[in-house]
Amino acid sequence: MMKNKPRIVAPGWSHEKAMVASHYGADEVYVGVPFTSLRMRQNKIYTFDNLKKTVDDLHKNWSKALLTMNIFPRNIDIKIFEQTVKQIADVGADAIIFSDPGTFHIIRKYMPDTPLHMSTQASTMNYAAVQFWKDMGVKRIVFARELNIEEIKEIREKVPGMEIEVFVHWAMCMTYSGRCHLGDYMSGRPGNKGECSHACRFKYKVRLEEERRPGKLFQVKGDEDGTYILSSKDLCTIDKLEQIMPYVDAIKIEGRSKSEFYVGALVKAYKHVRDAILAGKKPDPKIAGLVNAIPHREYRDGFLFNKLNQFSEWETEQTTSTTLESAWPLFNRNYFGMFSDQTIEHNKKIYFHIEPKEVMTAGMKLKYITPTDMGELTIVDILDTKGNSLDKAHCNSGAVYILTDKKLEGWEILYI
Repeated sequence: MMKNKPRIVAPGWSHEKAMVASHYGADEVYVGVPFTSLRMRQNKIYTFDNLKKTVDDLHKNWSKALLTMNIFPRNIDIKIFEQTVKQIADVGADAIIFSDPGTFHIIRKYMPDTPLHMSTQASTMNYAAVQFWKDMGVKRIVFARELNIEEIKEIREKVPGMEIEVFVHWAMCMTYSGRCHLGDYMSGRPGNKGECSHACRFKYKVRLEEERRPGKLFQVKGDEDGTYILSSKDLCTIDKLEQIMPYVDAIKIEGRSKSEFYVGALVKAYKHVRDAILAGKKPDPKIAGLVNAIPHREYRDGFLFNKLNQFSEWETEQTTSTTLESAWPLFNRNYFGMFSDQTIEHNKKIYFHIEPKEVMTAGMKLKYITPTDMGELTIVDILDTKGNSLDKAHCNSGAVYILTDKKLEGWEILYI
């Protein structure tokens, strides 16, 4: 049996999403801090009171709360950054994730005893850099996404005692470890200050010809709207988790701008596979297969097990064209909602609160997952908040109450 048990780190970009990550098995949940975190635009934790409540509720559910303060601030941002650090100094964070060396002393000034985690944005790629940050008192490094498993092994050997965290599942960014200026140019939204506009996922009409290779064309297929030349596949390493676990202390799932279904399903899947490996058992393919139930692009295992020249798109002397249709998005809208733990009693039956994401009708059969179970249920009846019966509910209906043929407890996620 394997001894090393890496912690599962998952996104919680709202109070509800943070609690989903925690209930479905995340050991640590990273939460956005107002004004200072990447994906600031998607952050639903708008106030410091809400941040404090989220941290407290995560602790009640036995998950650690990691606060992200990983923007790259300009001069005009430094005062705001320092004021924000002062505001969060007493919220009870278990660690701060930062990226800019200039913010190190600011955080240390107000939070001298809080562990610091170096963000992947810092692009830490070698053991000398890891040793530097260890000497500075940093507890954990979230490695640059370009590193492969052999390089990670070497760093582990040369810098013992430093916690290592790697990404195992995410929508990969086409830029250097996520440090992107494309959004600044295309839409005026600086990605390195938390306002990424996902410009690499826009549709582009292009034809590529490298100037030193006249006549050797990169043939890019698309439709009438264009192509996704800058958009990568998604990272998925669930099938190779056993090869990763011995060398890392934490495995990270990205998905700050994704749904609760996305986060809950991935945490459940990776936790199950991790625990099965630790117990020396074979994972249940149905639970591991949740990685394919969520909306995603075609998967690959990124740089962890590959070098750049091993990718199929790489041009060799025998290749005269490359087709990049593999990064097309899969538009499967399959998240119908999540039951909360609020209930009402109607005709001596218990109805659960839900805010539908898709059209739901009486008699509809849907799949569901919980932190401990998964299966299929049927919607028996739907009520509005006043107790009136409804034929259907949808995203514009607001909150409704639903009766099903299964006994519910709350936190069930519905999908197809």
